[in-house]
Amino acid sequence: MHTPSQIRSQGRRLHAALDQVIEQRGWSTPKRRAHQWRMLRSLVQHAHAHVPLYQRLFAQAGFIPAMLDDWDDLSKIPFLAKADLRSAAREDLTAKDPRGDIRWLASSGSTGIPASMARTEESLWHYMACNTALYHDWCHGQPLSHGLYFVDMARDSIDFAAADLLRTTVPDSRIFSVHEPVDKLTRELLNAAPEFISSYPSTLRAIALELRAKGREMKKTRLIHLTSEMLDAHTRRLLAQIFPNARLIETYTSTEGGLVAWQCVQDSRWHVAEANVLCEIVDDEGRPTEGLGHMVITDLTNTATPILRYRGLGDLARWETEPCPCGSSARSIRQIEGRSAAMLRTRGGGLVSPYVITNAIEEVPGLAQYQVVQKQPGMLEVRVVAETGAARHDVEKGVRGALETALDHAADLQITFVSTIAAPPGSHKVPLVISELPPAA
Repeated sequence: MHTPSQIRSQGRRLHAALDQVIEQRGWSTPKRRAHQWRMLRSLVQHAHAHVPLYQRLFAQAGFIPAMLDDWDDLSKIPFLAKADLRSAAREDLTAKDPRGDIRWLASSGSTGIPASMARTEESLWHYMACNTALYHDWCHGQPLSHGLYFVDMARDSIDFAAADLLRTTVPDSRIFSVHEPVDKLTRELLNAAPEFISSYPSTLRAIALELRAKGREMKKTRLIHLTSEMLDAHTRRLLAQIFPNARLIETYTSTEGGLVAWQCVQDSRWHVAEANVLCEIVDDEGRPTEGLGHMVITDLTNTATPILRYRGLGDLARWETEPCPCGSSARSIRQIEGRSAAMLRTRGGGLVSPYVITNAIEEVPGLAQYQVVQKQPGMLEVRVVAETGAARHDVEKGVRGALETALDHAADLQITFVSTIAAPPGSHKVPLVISELPPAA
């Protein structure tokens, strides 16, 4: 627990970051765009002059900062891949004399490949301030008095760093590790009866299943913030059942990019945090596209390990071109359509979005939990947890029928009943759809 002097010092840093975030929120589109250009050029010059990883990548691509004259030159900057971060030594990821205090972090490995990087304390405070401002919006300017936070407390996670900053305003007694047993987290939730919960979808789903088995509802909970994972409709429906009075809000965050986007309070779209990141959507050849494409981000807040044109998030999305009813002028993503690492392949080699699977299977009666794994094209292993009292024959028939219809019989199904589906070692996330195929398969 922090001492009063530490809390006072951190409070000053949070207030300074909040002042900056509040100012940025009032910017016009031209002012935001000018800020993005200014920060992009500064980061490129810094990376070229001081960061060995980028000195190597830029040299391989034949790129120098002088080539960056206007936005049309953005494509001249080479893409950064997760493999680049993963294979680089720490001394290659930062300048010899980083600007300010830094923290070393590791991505959660949700794409299957964890990677290390450094963040400045300043960028972490900005991340904290952005989330604080969003929370104020979600509460319509009247913050809820009692909340619980379920956090990945691995010491090299961005959420552990954020939790350390969170202690400026939140007592330790309200912050819990998602690596604790589900029954313990469930007891803490029942004892606290919080108005606000911040969690990962898979963690809160596991708790909700425990609560449903106990016949309990959490009617005092009014707001739930979910982040870091895809929220499928099956989990959304379960949470609505257990938390009947709660509004669900999502943010799109990552270790490499911080706060990338947030879900609009009036629409299903996601607004890009344009003061924080420069976001692109590109096709398989790396060209900008208005259709479904790969998310590419440049983090404008962090100088420790610069993140320039990063393709390592592995997420697929498309732009929303219609104006938003909320009035925001920030660019919008229509939806996050899942990770490219979770894209499945039919017998004929066609790609299938994981949303085809999740949207088809969510209505099957008696289905408590599931996971779809592909190890070879045209073959899907479906791991199923049945609800207590449900007939396995009926659940299997429902799952098979739903998936065969959705896939148009383009893949064979192997359905296996299991007692539980756990997160992979070293992770708190339970992915719904997994592809173990090599990228070129």
